[in-house]
Amino acid sequence: MSNTRIARPLTSLAKLRELTGFFFQRKILRRDLPLLASFKLTYRCNLRCAPCPYHRRDDHHQAHIRWESATAALDALRRSGCRIVVFEGGEPLLWSDGNRTFQDLALYARDRFLCTAATTNGTLPLDVPVDVLWVSLDGAKETHDRLRSGSYDRVWSNLEQTSHRKLLVHFTMNRENWRELGRLLDALKQRPAVRGVTVQLFYPYGQGEETLALSPEERRAAVQEVLRLKDKGYPIINSRGALEKMIANGWTCHDRLLVNVDPDGSITRGCYVRSRGEVRCSDCGFTPVAELSGAFDWMPGSILAGWKAFVQP
Repeated sequence: MSNTRIARPLTSLAKLRELTGFFFQRKILRRDLPLLASFKLTYRCNLRCAPCPYHRRDDHHQAHIRWESATAALDALRRSGCRIVVFEGGEPLLWSDGNRTFQDLALYARDRFLCTAATTNGTLPLDVPVDVLWVSLDGAKETHDRLRSGSYDRVWSNLEQTSHRKLLVHFTMNRENWRELGRLLDALKQRPAVRGVTVQLFYPYGQGEETLALSPEERRAAVQEVLRLKDKGYPIINSRGALEKMIANGWTCHDRLLVNVDPDGSITRGCYVRSRGEVRCSDCGFTPVAELSGAFDWMPGSILAGWKAFVQP
């Protein structure tokens, strides 16, 4: 795979051609290519959220990637055939190196990938040059503030002020908040900039946050609540098929579609957790991986979910 830059902006048709080429190489030519990269730029964060294990690592000497290492990793991802990069943290919008900021790195990536995205805690200005921006919200105000360092009002204000073209909300269901998804969806009607919501289930990394883990009974009830709200017409992007399979994790994981980059510059193929904690497949709540795997297996609902998240303008 050459490192030829993709012209910007990509139309939906151009993205479709890129994805068709990827699946031809993966399915027909049997090339072991990754599709999506989770790129953790930093463990540094301006919040100390209860569900997150990563801010606890921000004093590590390799907790923040340098510009040269970040761009080298992006170039390596492109050479490997990767088409989508999602920047994460810590808080990725805090990233900087000298006079370089997240804006510079996002623009560098946009020249090289079909789609660039970031997941943010929403407390910083949201007008950043990625194709898709996910903002984490974990319930109604009281619960979100308890779980996420009292940040609800700042997030809500930024959602009102942003002009980002594709803004999504990400809701991670845990023992304390799963019953509040409906309330959050109703509240988001006041923020028309938000184009949709994606949901995943909390994964306990074993670093003090285990009390938030869903029991099997709560997991089933939580997924059923998502399905009920989706059937009522709320803009939940997750597919019904993948959600149903998440109840007992009865889905085939194609983790070779994934590649992970960490703040020390290391690149790891496979499971999102592999280089970041103990892998326990029975506890997996990573619905994006279930959807990615479902799309690879030609599940129509997962293909549509991927289209809505990464391709649809």
